[in-house]
Amino acid sequence: MIYSPKALLSHVLKKKWLIIAILIAIYLYSYRSTIFDQTNNSQSVPLILLFTRNYSMKTRANICQGTRNGGYVVNFHSCPVKCEFSCRIDDFKQRSPHAVLFFGEDFAWPFQITNRNRTSFDQRWIFWSWEAPIHHPEYTRSGLIFNWTMTYRQDSDIVHSYGWYIARNMSYTIHDMQAIDFYLSPNDNQSIYNIENEFQQRKNKTLWFVSNCHARSQRYNIAQNLSKYFPTDQYGQCLKKNEYLSKDEFHKTLFRYKFYLAFENAHCQDYITEKAFFNALTHGSIPIVLGPEKKNYQQILPPNSFIHIDDFQNVAELANELILISENLQRFAFYHQWRQDYRLITWPSNYFIDDLFCNLCQKLYEDTEPKTYSNFSQWLNKCKQ
Repeated sequence: MIYSPKALLSHVLKKKWLIIAILIAIYLYSYRSTIFDQTNNSQSVPLILLFTRNYSMKTRANICQGTRNGGYVVNFHSCPVKCEFSCRIDDFKQRSPHAVLFFGEDFAWPFQITNRNRTSFDQRWIFWSWEAPIHHPEYTRSGLIFNWTMTYRQDSDIVHSYGWYIARNMSYTIHDMQAIDFYLSPNDNQSIYNIENEFQQRKNKTLWFVSNCHARSQRYNIAQNLSKYFPTDQYGQCLKKNEYLSKDEFHKTLFRYKFYLAFENAHCQDYITEKAFFNALTHGSIPIVLGPEKKNYQQILPPNSFIHIDDFQNVAELANELILISENLQRFAFYHQWRQDYRLITWPSNYFIDDLFCNLCQKLYEDTEPKTYSNFSQWLNKCKQ
């Protein structure tokens, strides 16, 4: 068939529009699920449920109470993605949450739930604790199978750290509005810790706040022996005369000493708590640490920021080193040089968890790979007797 020029042009244009229509149809078909998901996401967000009957003080009076986010302590306002948090146990069956948290202190009571009660195949069951498992054998008696963990351990799926540090020039990347840094310049993210002034003003003593007098780590006996060679001011329930300090006086006291006894109650992998981070480093003192082995501290705390008791044959030798640091500015400065290059990120308590739950929320969006802890007890119990 021979077309005239005008008919030929009309035929080509018809073919062109037909091809365009076909391409649009293919595109819409290929991405129909994406468009559908985006529409759904605008209407609902992943639900994170804390499966608790509020028997424990930590859940009843702290995590599931508060002035923000409908009465909960968790807030996603500063998180780039959004989730919903609930402590309402009826939501487990009524709403089929994306993630179900089982909190450490709640293991003291039966959960009245089994693995067969999962409401969906891809639901994430998460073990959450910030305590040393050696004190809590009930953690592994529930028989529950967990997909993720949220603990202080650095190999947890979501790390609930007591603190961490970053390079000073990376400070601008921190958006955790709950983090505390008493020595951060508001102008340039640099440290305002004046080593010479701190050396002159702080007491040549160790400070120790302690309430558990019979810890597995034998910390009370070690501290008492150390006090025979180097002066220690002690507060807490282990004293016959327990002097109570207000929150304000507690902070003021932490700022007054050159050294702080950051003695953990157990020797567990990565178990380095607020004693080293918040009580000591955040308040400008040098932590004397007892807990996991030294190389573990070197992985978690800023470089040359602490004194590990394993470096000394006995407490008398440790006391001699503390005396030398107390009398020599250069020795004192050695333990604070890190402040020029690094910034500490830590919080006043474990209930400042916006950033933690933001990390969990992001993981729910990004990590869809199946995972199960086949031997949860073996993974959890990395402690020395």
